Amino acid sequence: MTNEQSNQVFKISELDKELQMFILKVDTDLTAASTISHISLLNFRFQYINQLLKNEVSTSKQFDHELKHKIRTQQVHIKNVNDALKTKETFGQRIADGIAKFGGSWTFIIAFIFILVAWITLNTLPLFFEPFDKFPYILLNLALSCLAAIQAPIILMSQNRQTERDRVEADNDYEVNVKSEVEIHLLHEKIDYLMESKWQHLTELQQLQIELLQELIKQNQNFLENEK
Repeated sequence: MTNEQSNQVFKISELDKELQMFILKVDTDLTAASTISHISLLNFRFQYINQLLKNEVSTSKQFDHELKHKIRTQQVHIKNVNDALKTKETFGQRIADGIAKFGGSWTFIIAFIFILVAWITLNTLPLFFEPFDKFPYILLNLALSCLAAIQAPIILMSQNRQTERDRVEADNDYEVNVKSEVEIHLLHEKIDYLMESKWQHLTELQQLQIELLQELIKQNQNFLENEK
């Protein structure tokens, strides 16, 4: 560094506003009207860069801590619907579900048609024994009426179970949607923070680094000129 540069002074009020505030905060004896040497300015710039980096790390840690806290406070418990219903399932409910499942299957339809045809055939044509329920098949009508009377409430019981299952699934879907919405909102917050805060700090750091590099290049050129 040449003597001319060493003796060069800079007025604090002519520096960047952020750098001014930092210098006045570090050295309380200085004011905006004060002047500092070239070496002091370089030292202040290096200190300011270090302070920016420390603040950035601290801010990032604090922001991550706030995100984790928000996730914990808005925690959603996702549960398995089948396990939740199975723990509350009674023996009668299992029977009702089984009967309703069998009553709505092709096995039941085929078996019912077979029994119906066999009953009508045996009581219409005296093949093996004397018909016990001749036309108009009163016993068959009574059996079908009893079957319908018993099957109807059982199917209703199973439908109530299905309604409860649908309600639990709807609640679970709602909680999943809430969890997804919270995570998306937090992700947007983090992206906004990165775009606004970090980008501004990086730009400021880059500007300071460019100024320091320019100072170093200028000093190197002056040194080479003095060597000549």
